[in-house]
Amino acid sequence: MFILNKESMKKCIILTIVSVIASLSAVAQNTIVNNPDNKPYWGLRLGGDITCPGDVSAENVDVSVFKNGGGFEIGGIYNYPLVANLYIEPGLKLYYDTYSMKDEFMGAFDDEEVSLSGLSFRKFGMRIPVNFGYHFDFTDDVNVSVFTGPELEIGFTAKAHLKGDGIDLSESIYGDDGGMNRVNLLWGIGAGVSYQHFYFGVNGGIGMLNMLSDSDAKFHENRVTFSVGYNF
Repeated sequence: MFILNKESMKKCIILTIVSVIASLSAVAQNTIVNNPDNKPYWGLRLGGDITCPGDVSAENVDVSVFKNGGGFEIGGIYNYPLVANLYIEPGLKLYYDTYSMKDEFMGAFDDEEVSLSGLSFRKFGMRIPVNFGYHFDFTDDVNVSVFTGPELEIGFTAKAHLKGDGIDLSESIYGDDGGMNRVNLLWGIGAGVSYQHFYFGVNGGIGMLNMLSDSDAKFHENRVTFSVGYNF
């Protein structure tokens, strides 16, 4: 009859623990950070925007002129695996966003005959994000991703909407007389959760270009987007 002594028992326990850890590491390596089943896919996205215009800056003075607004975006993405669970994800989306001027600054537009009650900005255009990300596949149905990358934003139309006593006017803010630039470049960062084919995510975009044209002042447009989607 074979009986293990204490030293043999210790070695057996240590080998068992090492084997279990190695097995768990191999499983984690395969299923969480390096899924061998990665493949390209298309996806649809619908997002709700919170527009966050920054301060207007001139001569080292920053003034908070605008209020946050809202909007939406709709479009698609293409997710392409690079190595392990690292991926690149370009997209193309249409957007409609709004924000407005704070009430305390409206007096600057008043005259003896007209008193304005509101000035809002309404923009429609397209976005081209290119994100680099990494997803963690905790189960066959659930993964969590983090991503970052640049986003080119091109405005098709943008209008300043004026409201006041007896007036309701819209004027373009693009062009030589408009005062705002049509193109913006943002840097995005975000995270998402996928369950089977469904996607839920949140991301922020930090505006890097001055949106005021022909002006010594500077102004940047930022954004937060909450998204839902479907991956094919």
